[in-house]
Amino acid sequence: MTIVGAVTHRGQRETLLVPLGARSTDAMARRLLNCDEPLVFPLSQLADGGRRLLRSHDFDQLAVVGAPPEEELGYGLAPLIAVLGRPKMVSLVDVSREEITTAPLLRFIARSAPFSCAQLAASALLIATQGASIPLARRRPHRRAGARPELTKLIYLLPAVGPPSEGVCAGPHTHEVIRALSNQGVTVAPFTTNAAIARTAGQAPDPPCQWLVVRTPRLAKAIAASAAAGSDAVLVRAALPAARHADAIYQRHTRFSVAGALLARLSGKPLILEYNGSEEFVERHWMSTRTPLRSRIKLCEEAALAAATRIVVVSRVDYEALQERGIDRDRLVLNPNGVDAERFAVGGGGVVRRRHDIKSDSLVIGFVGTFGPWHGAPLLARAFVDVAARFPAAHLLLVGDGRELEPTVAILRDAFLDTRVTVAGQVTPAKIPSYLDACDVLVAPHVPLAGGAEFFGSPTKLFEYMAAGKAVVASRLGQIGDVLEHGVTGWLTTPGDVEDLRRGLVAVADSAELRATLGKNARQRATEHHSWRQNARRIIDAYESLVRGAA
Repeated sequence: MTIVGAVTHRGQRETLLVPLGARSTDAMARRLLNCDEPLVFPLSQLADGGRRLLRSHDFDQLAVVGAPPEEELGYGLAPLIAVLGRPKMVSLVDVSREEITTAPLLRFIARSAPFSCAQLAASALLIATQGASIPLARRRPHRRAGARPELTKLIYLLPAVGPPSEGVCAGPHTHEVIRALSNQGVTVAPFTTNAAIARTAGQAPDPPCQWLVVRTPRLAKAIAASAAAGSDAVLVRAALPAARHADAIYQRHTRFSVAGALLARLSGKPLILEYNGSEEFVERHWMSTRTPLRSRIKLCEEAALAAATRIVVVSRVDYEALQERGIDRDRLVLNPNGVDAERFAVGGGGVVRRRHDIKSDSLVIGFVGTFGPWHGAPLLARAFVDVAARFPAAHLLLVGDGRELEPTVAILRDAFLDTRVTVAGQVTPAKIPSYLDACDVLVAPHVPLAGGAEFFGSPTKLFEYMAAGKAVVASRLGQIGDVLEHGVTGWLTTPGDVEDLRRGLVAVADSAELRATLGKNARQRATEHHSWRQNARRIIDAYESLVRGAA
């Protein structure tokens, strides 16, 4: 990727590429444009000295990339970039259809400026309206006597901020929670603005639910904060009639969102907020680009926490952190993630190996994840370089996609291990069990969080690894170290220590007996103590304790 800020002398013509949305890939855009070295300009650069950079270059072409670009977050800012960059031509690159539409600069500005002005005005109005509603949202509904003593109907809210694919990591967890609640007799009415989540559910052989997808208006999508405000508005409007007849509202906490809090206030029903960690922390340490109005993330998070009658947290770290923020312990529910063990250890690994030309006698070391900065995939790559030298049959299988996939692959490529690594990319949740079955060893090499923060996650993949009945090598970090017992249900290593990770991989790779023992014990532990059914029961119990308290 060409990094913005590289020095180019004025007079040298080039292509300016503006990627919009998570599905916009530089590689595909370069292929479609037949351009090897464009100047990549993320929208965040407009607030970080980018305007001066644009004025100092001469561009032949501005390429706005999306799937399609007109539907993406920030498209309304494209005319401003065009005015500042003054390219000869402007191209809209649709990577979903692999199509390019090109127009001269003045024609593009004339066509797009009215929508751009309308989007910026509407987005500003939405942000202001949400700001005015936050004091109302943060008030908890009064507890009502006469509520049903058992949880029978639940409204599930999943707001989306930005591109639909941003919510891909929330999908498996969300769907397992909904499925488990449904199996416990709770009718779940799920609402979302993330169409990708709904598509994923529809592709499953046993669909967990039928999502009601509400579209965020294009006029709301100037920036992330306005898109979230627009998403909140349409979700609340769509879900309010159903919420009045439900027992409670359940929302997975999302940055910039107070949809659940507003819906609870308007319907008079209690809000159960699923809190997977501070969105303010995520924004500060893990987002690849800075987001305007970052202070609004904190305001919305505080409002959502204040409005929630019960707050479901997935780890002890978050449980204690929220108490330190002044939240009453009685409102907190510790509810780690889980697994449906019956879906795993049912075969299919041989088919996966043949599909990816992995030899049947290979020792396959597997990693599944979204390649976030906390997952430690580059650390695994460095450790595998040594493991591969010691075990000629060792093969690395990487499943998933994300920010750190390319750096991970680069380490392996530099070590000339291309033929001993398989990059499977993203696969549907329904196929994950067969990919895990294709492995002999499964690795969760999580690394310490930025800024010295304590690890607050509850990795779903850890429980899936255990249910797969394979040897697990994982970092002794936060809940991971609590769930796995070293030498019994897994092999624990020092977080961030590549040498200790290498030793752990060597230990399990060197002993088929150890791998079998660890795998058998891990599956038994997952089945008995970490099921989604137990997760759902804790949510139901939280509601019923709330009703008893109001009686």
